[in-house]
Amino acid sequence: MLRDIAADTCAESQVSLAGASDADVIFTHDPFSTEAALRERRRAQQVWMMCHGVTPIVVYAAWSWGIPEADWRSFLDYPDVRSWIDWELDVWSRADRLLFPCSEATDSFRTIDARFNALADQAYFVLSGAAAPASRVWSGAENAGQRQTGKRVGLYLGSAEPYRGFDALLAAVETLSSNVNLTIAVAGPPPSKVPTHPLIRALGRVEDIAALFASVDFLVNVNRFSLFDLSTIEATEAGKPLLLHSIGGNRAFERLGAGCVMLRDIEPPTIAAGLTHMAAIEEATLLALSRQSRQCWERQLTPRHMWERHLAFYDAAGAERSNG
Repeated sequence: MLRDIAADTCAESQVSLAGASDADVIFTHDPFSTEAALRERRRAQQVWMMCHGVTPIVVYAAWSWGIPEADWRSFLDYPDVRSWIDWELDVWSRADRLLFPCSEATDSFRTIDARFNALADQAYFVLSGAAAPASRVWSGAENAGQRQTGKRVGLYLGSAEPYRGFDALLAAVETLSSNVNLTIAVAGPPPSKVPTHPLIRALGRVEDIAALFASVDFLVNVNRFSLFDLSTIEATEAGKPLLLHSIGGNRAFERLGAGCVMLRDIEPPTIAAGLTHMAAIEEATLLALSRQSRQCWERQLTPRHMWERHLAFYDAAGAERSNG
């Protein structure tokens, strides 16, 4: 499977790679095209890899498409898994620069294999940014979910892949009283894959994410591993409080000052307590968290901020190369 993914990825990137013959830097976004760029580059070219994975690629593939019901620790010693982790470590070590959105995004790699530590210690960090369509304007009082249903509405947005912790969220919801002032809207997984439960509303795939955020009261992110999720950036733009597992890039949102309520782990009692807290807190407190999230986005997470950070990074790299 991974050999097929590698072949497909390299075939898709070949046109771009062939057109980069005069470039000083080839910028890649996965280890497969990075290896191809390293193999085909001219002598003076550098290869920079932006790391988007939440885990080594083989762990993600084996977990998501092989044994999603398993604990990720249970297959790390499989010979094929070890072999592909060795391969990815080699690719990382040969790239000229490794980029992550934030230092916390390296946590999962460090946890899975300590050999990533030295490479992650040398990585560079360029914070992401995002924005909804320009027609969408935050009003500062967007808790339409509560107004429409009479209950607080928490949003789970994403896939049901095992690293996202959707199973842990479902286990937590099963322990809640049916009288709790809460609905969990689930956007992403097909409704057929979402168990029927009085506290859960399955939405399936949602195209208008801005309108979706306007109809809920807070975001729930119970990732087992976290890079720096686009959906969480979008939630800060929408001015939503964040109920987050304190891991990886989720910790960066807390550091940046977003309106966060952090979960120390994703055991069902911990998630259930967090959901109960979000359902019960006063409206003024919820609005204060909303403002924190929106202010965090305005200060640091807009596309303009991301663009300026990238330009500054390129300028610094160019100056370093000129001086070297």
